[in-house]
Amino acid sequence: MPFLLIRQKYADHTQWREAFDSLADQRAALGLETVAVTRNMNDPSEAVVLLRFDDIAQVEQHFPSPALEEAWRRGGVIEGTNEVTFLEDLP
Repeated sequence: MPFLLIRQKYADHTQWREAFDSLADQRAALGLETVAVTRNMNDPSEAVVLLRFDDIAQVEQHFPSPALEEAWRRGGVIEGTNEVTFLEDLP
């Protein structure tokens, strides 16, 4: 099963988390399952999120989408810090 790893820095964790949570229904509609929402221990202003999914074509429709970009803006994501990586299991 493939995964999506997201790393991004923010100005305020509470603001970022509210924006992240506001997209829960949209993530679910795309088949994205949240595995972990964490913070970098060495840089508490960086969120690291791991999501699982089945259909990459469906997920790619969401990156980037206007709703996602708006959530990043509302969440205070610092421009230029967003990193999205698609991962796959090794046999």
